[in-house]
Amino acid sequence: MKTRRIRKEEITIYLFLAVPLAWYAIFFIAPNLNSLFSSFYAWDGLAPVKVFVGLDNFAKMFGSALFHKAFVNTIKYTVTLVVFQTLCGLALAVLVFRASRLHNFFRTIYFMPAMLSAVTIGLVFGFIYDPNMGALNALLRAAGLGDMATAWLAHETYAIYSVAAVHVWAGIGYSVVLFVAGMQNIPFELYESAVIDGAGAWKQFTHITMPMLKTTTLIVLVLTTIGGFRCFEYVYVMTKGGATHSSEVLATLLYKEAYAYSDFGYSAALSVALLAIVSAVTVVQMRLFRKDT
Repeated sequence: MKTRRIRKEEITIYLFLAVPLAWYAIFFIAPNLNSLFSSFYAWDGLAPVKVFVGLDNFAKMFGSALFHKAFVNTIKYTVTLVVFQTLCGLALAVLVFRASRLHNFFRTIYFMPAMLSAVTIGLVFGFIYDPNMGALNALLRAAGLGDMATAWLAHETYAIYSVAAVHVWAGIGYSVVLFVAGMQNIPFELYESAVIDGAGAWKQFTHITMPMLKTTTLIVLVLTTIGGFRCFEYVYVMTKGGATHSSEVLATLLYKEAYAYSDFGYSAALSVALLAIVSAVTVVQMRLFRKDT
């Protein structure tokens, strides 16, 4: 009877898993396999026949100066997003968690930008960054810092960081919610014992809060890293990569190669490279955290 009951439970589990696994296979595994297959062909997206070119698309990619620039910009964007969204999210989460009476209010306020579409946010900040009528330059001039006013989204150096800053603002609510949820699972007795032992707020944070938030921190790092490498909406809406490709990233480059230049084979090679990079970085992050635990 027990064996039969266990089998029924196993069948039920497999049935519940069948739908998400099928969804994952159809909308993730199949498209990525198709991209891998297409990366070995030259195809304009319309011709009925694809021409096999082997590794030519990958050779073109690694020899392209534009690919190198887009790759470096993607790294800059991702590092900015990961560092500030994680650190600022943790700091805000600590403040929110301590404000017990206004806990839910502040958590809602910080999460509200995440409820807006990336297109809406990109358009609004496009006006804010406007060099002539934008609020940012107006504030700088009003504060006597007119020398700092510039065309933020067209600047060779600042453009990629300006867009990344918008992404940080829009997504920081996710980090706050995750960190607050992690703090709620920390036993309060640990803090009581620390207070009895004479530990101050900083020691409590470094010796209790941070060690107990390792899993949450890993989740935040992985999600923000993937979000950084897959950045597309904010860049495309605000700059489209820039006239001099100052804010060109891998996602916008592969989009342009496919739909602007009709080179779907090369675009597929770029997507395969992007997937490989994201997977490698994620694996490294998880292994580093496992060593510390």
